[in-house]
Amino acid sequence: MRWLICVSLLLPLATAYPWIPRKHHSTSVVSSTASASPTNSHAGPQAPVATIYPDTAHGKPIEINGVRQESPDHDVYLGIPYAQPPIGDMRFRHPESYTYNTSSFDAQTPAPGCPQASSNSSSLTTSEDCLQLNVFTPLDAKATSTLLPVMVWVYGGSFTSGAASLYDGSRILDYGLKTNRPFVYVALNYRLGALGWGYGPGFSENKAANLGLRDIKKALSWVKENIRAFGGDPDSVTVFGESAGAIAISLLFLDPNTDLFKSAIMESGAQSTVPIGPVDPTREDAYQALLTETDCANSTKGATSFECLRELPVGKLLQAQTNVMNEIRFEAATIYGPAIDGDLIRKSPHKLLSEGKFANKPFITGTNKDEGTLFIPTKITDEESAAKYLALNEPSPLNNKTLARLFSLYPNDTVSGSPFDTGNETFGLSPTYKQLAAILGDAQFEVPRRYFIRQANQFGNKRTWTYHFEQPTPGSAPRLGVYHASEVPYVFGIARPGDHYPPFSSNYTEADSKLTDSILDYWINFAYYNDPNGNESGTTNETNWEPHVIAENKNILRLKANNIGIFQDDFREQQMDFFIDNYREFNAKRGLTL
Repeated sequence: MRWLICVSLLLPLATAYPWIPRKHHSTSVVSSTASASPTNSHAGPQAPVATIYPDTAHGKPIEINGVRQESPDHDVYLGIPYAQPPIGDMRFRHPESYTYNTSSFDAQTPAPGCPQASSNSSSLTTSEDCLQLNVFTPLDAKATSTLLPVMVWVYGGSFTSGAASLYDGSRILDYGLKTNRPFVYVALNYRLGALGWGYGPGFSENKAANLGLRDIKKALSWVKENIRAFGGDPDSVTVFGESAGAIAISLLFLDPNTDLFKSAIMESGAQSTVPIGPVDPTREDAYQALLTETDCANSTKGATSFECLRELPVGKLLQAQTNVMNEIRFEAATIYGPAIDGDLIRKSPHKLLSEGKFANKPFITGTNKDEGTLFIPTKITDEESAAKYLALNEPSPLNNKTLARLFSLYPNDTVSGSPFDTGNETFGLSPTYKQLAAILGDAQFEVPRRYFIRQANQFGNKRTWTYHFEQPTPGSAPRLGVYHASEVPYVFGIARPGDHYPPFSSNYTEADSKLTDSILDYWINFAYYNDPNGNESGTTNETNWEPHVIAENKNILRLKANNIGIFQDDFREQQMDFFIDNYREFNAKRGLTL
């Protein structure tokens, strides 16, 4: 299947995936820092100051003036630049280390989001000058003798939306303090859409592919160089993210020698979620469409088409991007995203994984039980319309034999479809809805997760854990089941009774709160010990999370209220092996040979 991401959704802590028109998507925010400094904060005499010595300052100290926040108590440093603004002639260029021109910097205004076609929050400010990050620390963490682990969040949003300031780390930081595991939280921005993930001749000729991924690497380099000044340990960085963020993190593994992080947590995303090959006709067509929409196809004044794009007002570029994405031929495709560039991504990630050419680092990877339900149009009513829908979204048309085999593995009956374990319930829809949701969820989420962890095991990495989130969201539409991104409120500590962050439920229970505690325990333990169970003295959770080591076991952790437990990661194995065994056919137009 076309393992892509193409939509932004929910906090936008999520990204969704192809096969669903963007008009079906909705977004929301869970941040107190999106538009102003945190409430109950001080920027006066009590304000924290961190002193950094960046290489670009040539040994001179730079004071970063932050904000002291109360309830819960912590220090916050907002909108710290980690790279030069990618504006003017710097648009479409690699990020360059930020040059501090004064001896101090006021980090008291949240980082603006990078330009995006449609904001995920009415309060989100955006700007091309967006290569910034936010740092949250315990009070006076920089004054302690013991350096703290660092958790760096990479947001999702289909590579077209999202922002660091939509992800407030207050709750998880507070939980770490209350459980005697303080840490430093960082949320970073990276460029989006055509500005960060463009594809086509102009981008390849100007080495402008994967700029968003380069931004993430530059931000992590800044963390490694400067986080000690905030009380963080530069050698104990855990990077975590969801959807597009998880995919970006997984792509960092393709550098076997990377030292930018020590461990990673990837929620609903892996390298093969976006199949990347030597060519991509759909994305090349989208590039030409972008040139046409912007009138850059026939640029004047001697400028090349690509230089014309560089000089466009950002609003016009974003409108053109939106128009292209909304064309029927592109609306289900990821036309902005990772690409082979001969440098960061040397060749197909799927092939690199098959060859063992990736970093051997501890990681957690996981999915939600019903990843596909959120993205299936309810108008799909039979296998004929499902086949047409698949044909619209496939990089290569499936032959009749392959399609027949696919539908035999995922039959059009209600019992075996997604949301799973709902029996004959159709939710007032055609059974094809559940059939297609099962296909999409496996192809784009479960298969990439399983392939990555098994390849890691095959090449000697036994420090690998995987989970299956199975907790229904109170009050959500029953047809969604345990949908994509529904784990995020638990990861950010907001699935508590009385919490209300639309479109998430306001009906969370004490059972949800206890599950939140368990997830935070696993995540924070992992940041501390490279093991979600904690140190040698034993786990802080009732259930010991055994690693997944394919030669010995296929352990996977069920994350569900009152039912956390280990089972074997061999569900729907025949179906998922079908995708892996036929990877070449599914991606022939991209020139993939595996």
